[in-house]
Amino acid sequence: MHEHGEDERAVAVKSFALILRSLDTISTAITFVLKYLAELLHIYNEVLKEQKAILNSMTGEFLKWEDIQKMKYSWCVASEVMRLTPPFQGAITTQRYPTKQ
Repeated sequence: MHEHGEDERAVAVKSFALILRSLDTISTAITFVLKYLAELLHIYNEVLKEQKAILNSMTGEFLKWEDIQKMKYSWCVASEVMRLTPPFQGAITTQRYPTKQ
């Protein structure tokens, strides 16, 4: 037993669930961003306008940190999507597993 009253198996199961379920968080977040952009065309148009402005202001072939910092509206959209549909839901459960006695 650990100091918080959980046995090693329960801690191992929760740790494994945390690792396993965190693998798909990025793809889930991107999927929901695309879903909301497809449904809300006025937001899609604002994101597109912002991205085109950044593309037109670029001096090189690759994005620089300064270019990414200009993506304020896109960042707000991504943050709001993750607030509405968090990509990491329910990884920590309170299910109890039988212990050997």
